[in-house]
Amino acid sequence: MKVGELVKLWSGEYGTIVRGPYPFRFTNTPSDRDMIDNGMGHLAGTYGSAVDIVNHKTGWHTRHNTSSNNFEVISES
Repeated sequence: MKVGELVKLWSGEYGTIVRGPYPFRFTNTPSDRDMIDNGMGHLAGTYGSAVDIVNHKTGWHTRHNTSSNNFEVISES
């Protein structure tokens, strides 16, 4: 998976990888937010590999965790 590859998002729409993969700390659970709000943000989140994808229909740039299976690579260059 690399920049420029076509992907199909879980919504059925298509996009292109514009950045990545790169390491990123995901803080997307309620317990992560609680830890951040209470001064323990250094312990919050999980690290993973991310890619940025631009949606062809909407033009929005979104970050995706590569292990979340919410997109599939259509063309591998």
